[in-house]
Amino acid sequence: MPDRFHAGPLLAGRLERGFAVAGALALLAMAAVAFLDVAFRSINRPVTGAYELTAVLVALTVFAALPGVTRRDEHVRAGMLGMLAQRHPALGATMRWLRRLLLVVLFAYLAVTLWKMGQTFQRAGDLAPFIDLPLAWVAWFGAASSVVSALCALFSLRGTGAELA
Repeated sequence: MPDRFHAGPLLAGRLERGFAVAGALALLAMAAVAFLDVAFRSINRPVTGAYELTAVLVALTVFAALPGVTRRDEHVRAGMLGMLAQRHPALGATMRWLRRLLLVVLFAYLAVTLWKMGQTFQRAGDLAPFIDLPLAWVAWFGAASSVVSALCALFSLRGTGAELA
């Protein structure tokens, strides 16, 4: 049984891999929808709601990829303070922890906002117009992804990131 120190990174890694599988399945479904839509258009039978379904699948793919990007610390950022951090290692370490804290706060805010949005969608009975697909679960998936991303931010693998010069 892992000790407390290793439990967080292990949990973050497992959750991130679960979201990666969900993202891969959403991407596969998106490719299938696009292929079928193009194939059926050639016989004047386009897939009804293909545009809406693709939009939902894109949202799922982005939300599913977010924990992995966060865990590997691959968010794009401008390295305006990078030179200063290289000269002062303590400042660099402090900036990394501040960045992690900022990500956790940002993802927590995003999770709460998406959760409330999902509740609003559910109360209103919002559906995608052409395919009658409920939309609340997409917002809730994004909220769950944000919670896992916050956890991944705490236990990112590199902790330094790739700065843009």
